[in-house]
Amino acid sequence: MIRNLTGKNSRYESVFLDLDGTITDSYQGMYNGVKYMFGKIGFTDYDESSLKGFFGPAVVQHLVKEFGFAAEKADEAYGFYKEYYLSKGIFESRLYEGIEEAVEKIRASGKAVYLATAKPEYQAVRIIEHFGLSRLFDGVFGAIHEEGIFGKPEVLKRTVETLGDVKNAVMVGDRFYDIEGGKSVGFDTVGVLYGYGGIEELTEAGCDFLADSPRDLCVLLGRACQ
Repeated sequence: MIRNLTGKNSRYESVFLDLDGTITDSYQGMYNGVKYMFGKIGFTDYDESSLKGFFGPAVVQHLVKEFGFAAEKADEAYGFYKEYYLSKGIFESRLYEGIEEAVEKIRASGKAVYLATAKPEYQAVRIIEHFGLSRLFDGVFGAIHEEGIFGKPEVLKRTVETLGDVKNAVMVGDRFYDIEGGKSVGFDTVGVLYGYGGIEELTEAGCDFLADSPRDLCVLLGRACQ
C-alpha cells in the first residue's frame, strides 16, 4: 500500500535511498557487532530492547547521546564495533526481497539514484559491492567521521554540496533520521514500513509518503512495476 500524506506529486528527478532498513536488512550483523563491542569494553548497563536504537543513527553519536559515553570512549568502543562488523557483520546482512528489482526499475524510469546513509561511506561502498548493486547507483554518500560528518543531515548537506543544484529530489528511508535529514535539505520524503521504524515514528517525523514494500516503492517512484 502507498499512502500520500501531504498531497504531493511523486514525479521526482533524483532519488536518495537509505541503506540499513531500506536496501538491506542488516539487523543480525549490527546486533552482533554492538554486542561484541559492549563485551570488549566490559559495558553491561543496557537491556536488549535498547539495542534497536543503533539502527539509524551513527554508532559513535548514539553512544554519546543515549549511553552517555565521552567522545574518546565512544571512539574506542566504535573501533571494536568495526572490528566485528567489517570482518563478519557485513556478511550477515541480506537484501530485502524485491528491492534490487525496485531500484533497477526506478533507475530505468530515468531518475538519478543515490545511496545516502549515516553508515561510514567506505562501509556502504563495500556493502553494495558485496551485493553486486554498484551498477544501480549514480553515487554513494555516507558518514566521514574524520571530517565531522556523522548523521543524515550532515551526509545530505555534503551530498547537495557535492552534486550541486539538486532539484525535485526525494529521500527514502525507514527511520525518522531519514525524514528529518531529507527535510533539512529541502527534499520530499518517503518512509518505508518494512524496515526498523514504524508508521507512528515516520508520520510524526512528517514524511510525505509511506510505502509498505519495495514493490510499492517501485510503483511510487518508478512507475514501471507490474
